[in-house]
Amino acid sequence: MTVSHLKKGDTVVALSGSVLGKKGKVLAVSNKSLKIQVEGLGFVKRHTKPSQQNQKGGIIEQLRWWPASKFQVCDSSGKKLGRAGSKISGDKKERTYSGERKK
Repeated sequence: MTVSHLKKGDTVVALSGSVLGKKGKVLAVSNKSLKIQVEGLGFVKRHTKPSQQNQKGGIIEQLRWWPASKFQVCDSSGKKLGRAGSKISGDKKERTYSGERKK
């Protein structure tokens, strides 16, 4: 399985949990664990031992991995675009949204 409805750089809005309704930009996608990292949502503190990369060790703040199913693609104003998919037309592959607004 893969996270097909979200890509790196998409603007997303949270559908549930402690971050309900908040939006941010997708920074990383993990297809193996079906999780994403969203800019500005959910910092966690990791206690690390000293290593060659981090000589001091200590407490490091990093972004939390969120389940991809809790997020939906939205536009810059925060309006949800619906389910995202792809459509092949000719030689191009385009992203489509089932709940896209009419202009």
